[in-house]
Amino acid sequence: MSEADFLLSEHDIAATNVCPAFEESLARGVSEAEVEAATGWTRAQLETPDAFVSGASTYRHMELMLAKPNYGAFVVAAAKRHTLSSLGVVGLACKTVATIGEAMQCHQRYQHLTNRTASYATEVVEGQFWLRETREDPSLGSQLISEYTLLIALQLLRDGTAKSLPAIRLQSRRARVPPEQREAVEGFAGTTLELGCPQAAVALDASVLAAPVASADGELAAYFRAVLERASPPAEAKALSRQVALAIRDLLPTGTPSAEAVAKRLGFGRRTLQRHLADEGAGFGELVESTRKALARGYLADPALSLTEIGYLLGYVEQASFFRAFRRWYGTTPAAYREGERRA
Repeated sequence: MSEADFLLSEHDIAATNVCPAFEESLARGVSEAEVEAATGWTRAQLETPDAFVSGASTYRHMELMLAKPNYGAFVVAAAKRHTLSSLGVVGLACKTVATIGEAMQCHQRYQHLTNRTASYATEVVEGQFWLRETREDPSLGSQLISEYTLLIALQLLRDGTAKSLPAIRLQSRRARVPPEQREAVEGFAGTTLELGCPQAAVALDASVLAAPVASADGELAAYFRAVLERASPPAEAKALSRQVALAIRDLLPTGTPSAEAVAKRLGFGRRTLQRHLADEGAGFGELVESTRKALARGYLADPALSLTEIGYLLGYVEQASFFRAFRRWYGTTPAAYREGERRA
């Protein structure tokens, strides 16, 4: 796997997570060719065991469907296609624990194995169980995915308990939602959709945490826990420079990231981060440069991205700066490089 592949795909989202939305798109008359043109997905790719896709491609898929009629009905129907099994081995583990509270703990602990496009936090406040999502990308597609993710969470909780669980609160990052979409989402959730919130979040009665999981199985739970532990090495076993590269990737669309911003994201102080990088023989500035270089090659392979969009994703305020950097890296212009790869 190339560094571009690692930065663009491996640490985003397991293909099993996007299959329900892909299938619902086709059920609503969108062709596989149209989905592929917008996202790069193919059925063969999504059905490959252990395949991953980029988070950006999931945003483009939602934007594609938003432009079609009856988006609200689509997103609800796609959410209803999800079962705990659609989360792969993490979901299977959640299916076998004793209570919903244990299932939520299992999901939070191992979520990084199947979905790294967002982070989730849970808390109980005044008798309400809150699930909050943090997603850095401010784009419309990202906001749509945030809403969709909450509907999936509700669907999975209902799947786990075999009960209808109405939400108490449902919060969206979107500032405006057309009436058709609002009606569909609120009908599914059982509560009013609150708009313009800093995070996407859903709240249910806290008693849900004690609810038994309908398919609990102690022996299978122990088996899946062992599988997940083997697949999830401790944080100290991971190369810090690769964690830093991923943090840089996520922050680049807002401009050139600072060492302070990346350190805060990873839970370090700036000096501590730089000291640990030095122990690995890496420098922060060098990692920003190498990350941009690898991402540029990967982005140019996506025909849906214009050169202007690629410059933005790489954190360049001016296109001229992107072009100069690219010529320094590859000895040619981005357009010439893309054309050469296309002909190869």
